[in-house]
Amino acid sequence: MLLAAGPAGAALQPLQRSYGDLTAPRVRAGTLNVPAAGEDSRIRVIVTLDLPPLAAADLPERFLAGGAPGTARKLNVASRSSRAYVARIDAAQRKAVALLRRTIPEARVSRRFQVVLDGLTVSLPVRRLPALFRLGFVNKVYPSLRYTRSLNHSPAIIGASQLQALTGARGDGIKVAVVDDGVDPTNPFLDDDAFQAPPGFPKGVTRYTNRKVIAARSFPGPGSGPDGRLPLDPVNSFHGTHVAGVVAGIAGTTAPDSIVIPEGEKKSPCVPSAGGCHTTVTGLSGVAPRAWIGNYRVFNVPSPLSVTDCCTANTPEIAAAFEAAVKDGMDVINFSGGGPQSDPASDGLIEAVENVVKAGVVPAISAGNDRDLFGLGSVGSPSTAPSAISAAAVSNTHVFGRALSVVSPDVAGLKQVPVVPAPGGIPSAWATADQTLVDVASMSGTDRFLCTGRPAGSLERAIALVSRGSCTYDDKAARASAAGAIGMIVVDDRPGEPNFIPLRLAVVAGMISPEPAGGRGSASARTSSRSLRRGPPSRAFPPAV
Repeated sequence: MLLAAGPAGAALQPLQRSYGDLTAPRVRAGTLNVPAAGEDSRIRVIVTLDLPPLAAADLPERFLAGGAPGTARKLNVASRSSRAYVARIDAAQRKAVALLRRTIPEARVSRRFQVVLDGLTVSLPVRRLPALFRLGFVNKVYPSLRYTRSLNHSPAIIGASQLQALTGARGDGIKVAVVDDGVDPTNPFLDDDAFQAPPGFPKGVTRYTNRKVIAARSFPGPGSGPDGRLPLDPVNSFHGTHVAGVVAGIAGTTAPDSIVIPEGEKKSPCVPSAGGCHTTVTGLSGVAPRAWIGNYRVFNVPSPLSVTDCCTANTPEIAAAFEAAVKDGMDVINFSGGGPQSDPASDGLIEAVENVVKAGVVPAISAGNDRDLFGLGSVGSPSTAPSAISAAAVSNTHVFGRALSVVSPDVAGLKQVPVVPAPGGIPSAWATADQTLVDVASMSGTDRFLCTGRPAGSLERAIALVSRGSCTYDDKAARASAAGAIGMIVVDDRPGEPNFIPLRLAVVAGMISPEPAGGRGSASARTSSRSLRRGPPSRAFPPAV
C-alpha cells in the first residue's frame, strides 16, 4: 500500500570496459549485412528528438500545488508553461515528420509521445534504417520490444492487514493505473456504488468505467484486430481484473463457487488457465481497498508462440499507456508485465519509466516469474529501470484449484494434491469412483519419465504417474495410451505450484508439483499402485500462519 513516495536515488552505472590489459571498445567498426529475404520487411521503432519530454523539462509551474509532506510532487500537465512547452515539442515533431516523409516515403508514423518521451513511433523497411539514423532530428532509436503478462498468482501473505492496522491507511485518495489486458468494471470485487469518482473523472471510454474504475483506455498494437481497440475483451481479459483486485479489491467481497453454473448461463466461469475453479470464498479484500483504479489496456496482440495465452504488448503501446496515465493524473502505475532484460541504453521503456518518476508518479513493476525457469539474473524489463519499484513474485501454500486425493494406502500429505488439468479437463467420473494410479518408476524396465515403451495392457485402465522431462508430453501420453492407460499425471520438475500443460494429449492428463507437504515424489515412488479419487475444486492446503 502506498503511504508516501518520493523519487528513487538510484542511477544507471557505467559498464566496466577495462579488465587488466584488455579494454573493450565502445564502438566496433564493421558492416551490418541485412539478408536479402529481409530487406523489404518492416520494423517498428521509437525515434526520440532532442528536446526533453515534458516530465523532464525544467519549467515554472511544473508541479501541482499542495500534496502531503514527504510525497512526490505531481506534474501539472495543464499549466500555461506545460501547454506552451508541449506546443513547442509538437511543432518540432511536425517538422521531423515532414522531413522523414520526404526522405523515406515508405515510413509511417503512428504514436507520438510528449510527456514521458519526446518521440515518434515509426514503421519503415529494415533496409531504410541507416537512412533514418542519418536524419538530423534523430536523437535515439529504440527497438519495439515484446512484453508479456507476469503476475499469475495473488500474494496471500504480504503484511497488508498489519500495515492497515498500524496506520489506518487503506488507499483513500490514491489513483492506481493498471496497465494490463483490461479491467472488468462489472466484477463484484471492483463495483461498489458507495464509491464516488474524483472530480474530472471518469475518463476514456466511459461505458467501461464505474465509480471505482475511473478510467478506461486501450492502446491497440499491430495485429490486435477490432477487439484490440476496446478497453476490455470479454474473452481474453482476466489478468488485469485479477491485478486490479489484488491492488484495490473492495473489502468484504465474497467470491461465489465458480464450479456451479449459475441458472440461465450456459457454462461455468471455471477456467483453470485463467485462475478460476474455486469454492465459495468470503472476506476478500485488495491491498488498498479504498483506492481508485484506472484501466489502460495494452496486452491485446495475439501471442505468436501460443494458442492458449493471449496476449502480448509492445514498447510503443506501453509507453503510450504510461504517458496517458500521467496525463490523467494517476498517482501510481502498476505494470504486471515484462520482457527479457535488455541493454538499458537501448530500452525505450527504461527512459519512459524514469520520466514517469520525474512526473511525480510511482511506477510499480513486476520483476517477472522466470526464476524457476532460468535461474538468477532473470529480472525483466522495464522493472530494471533505476527508479522503478521492482516487485518480485510471492506465493505460499494457499492454493485454489482442483485436487487429487490418494485414498489407499493412507499416505500423509497426499490427501489433497493440487492438480492443473491439461486442455480437455478431467472426467467427472473421477470424482465419484476410485481410480488406480500406477507409478511407472516402480515397473520393471521403465524409467520415471515414461520415455520408453511399455507392453500393451501393462497400464490397462490405470492412470500413469510420470515425471516431467526427457521427452515431450505427447510422447509420454502416446506411450501411456498404447499401454492401456486412461490418464496420465505428470510430476512437475520445478518447485512451487504445478505448471499448465499447454496442449491436448492422447489421454486425460494433469500436472502436480513435486513436493506437497514435504515430498510427494518420494511418497508416490514407494508404492506402485494406489487408489486415487479426484475431489471437487478446493483449497488444497491451508495458508501458512
